[in-house]
Amino acid sequence: MKVQDEKLVSGKDSRNLHLARDGQISYDVDSASLHRLTHDLTERVKELNCLYGISKLIETTNSLEEILQGAVELICASWQYPEITCARIKLRKQQFQTTNLRETQWQQVENIIVNGKPFGKVEVCYLEERPQLDEGPFLSEERHLIHAVAEQLGKVIERKQAEDKLSSLYHKERELRERLQREMQNRVDFTRKLIHELKTPLTSLLATSQLLRDETLGMKAGKLAGYVWDSALSLDNRVNELHDLVRGEFGTLELKLKPLHLHNLLSSIVEETKALANQSNVMVNLELEPPLPRVYADASRVRQIMLNLLNNAFKYAGSGGMITVKATPDESSVTVEVRDQGPGIALHEQKRLFEPYYGSVYKGKHTGGLGIGLALCKVLVELHGGKIWVKSRPDKGASFFFTLPTKAKRVKVKAKRKL
Repeated sequence: MKVQDEKLVSGKDSRNLHLARDGQISYDVDSASLHRLTHDLTERVKELNCLYGISKLIETTNSLEEILQGAVELICASWQYPEITCARIKLRKQQFQTTNLRETQWQQVENIIVNGKPFGKVEVCYLEERPQLDEGPFLSEERHLIHAVAEQLGKVIERKQAEDKLSSLYHKERELRERLQREMQNRVDFTRKLIHELKTPLTSLLATSQLLRDETLGMKAGKLAGYVWDSALSLDNRVNELHDLVRGEFGTLELKLKPLHLHNLLSSIVEETKALANQSNVMVNLELEPPLPRVYADASRVRQIMLNLLNNAFKYAGSGGMITVKATPDESSVTVEVRDQGPGIALHEQKRLFEPYYGSVYKGKHTGGLGIGLALCKVLVELHGGKIWVKSRPDKGASFFFTLPTKAKRVKVKAKRKL
């Protein structure tokens, strides 16, 4: 549609809006309206400067106190009458204010919310009376501004609190870690000294008792010398186990892994324990599912695991009992089981059986010993890349299982420290 003449479109607040012949809209604005527009624009710029200034404080200042004090100064400069404006930020235990603060009846207040709860207030006061506007002498935009400031401060307080808590936790964790490392080192040093102190007389005792046993063979004293030799050898084995356990816990125990015929090894171990089985009046039944695949293992350490499990089984199987050794292959491992027909193990006991230095309880009494046998078994099995566990019910016997891999595994050694 062509416009032939300039046409008056509207008129409001002393401003005339015209549609010219070229289709452009133009305003006729009087000086009062221009002053009002300029004033409004200035107020909006002051509000934006306030919020931007607080954002810059948050970005560049690490101290919450400096942020809050800087925010107070920015607030005063952003209200309609900065020359008579004072401000205060009140928190639970702190207060930040302008030097000219004085409480008056002309004030705006907004709560600071932190983690969903009131944590403080932002207060803005005029020191002198001014004309009534949207909210007393204040503009509605100033209500929006004080709300935005309080919300922004609430978020920065939340963040600072989280940072302080995280920093505190970090320092506590570092202190605990350093303390733990010191205690662990003390334990290692003590264990080394203990082993050295035990090994020195044990070496002499073993050599002497063996010589005495050989010299008195067939004599009445020979039997006593044999007891001394057996006891010294048993003590030497316990010391070696303690040393292995400590090295395993701290990740310094190394295995010599190579392909191993488990069938032959288990058969020889069972044959080796026949004397102890006869002495305990216990039968050992070997159940193997041929052909067993080769496993990647350290033969001496597998023997150590088996002897520990069998010795425990002999202890609890009871006279006339039966112990079963069974091996079952699957896709990636062989599971070895040592089962007895003893009194079984309570559930709460099962959860702690493999803990170092845990003394198990039988019929209300501790069974004695250092509690390192099963803990050492766990360390050795896991160093092979396998798992060890127990299944048992009271009066139904106990079955101990462990797995050995049929393929070479790269086992990441982890120090398992339990102080």
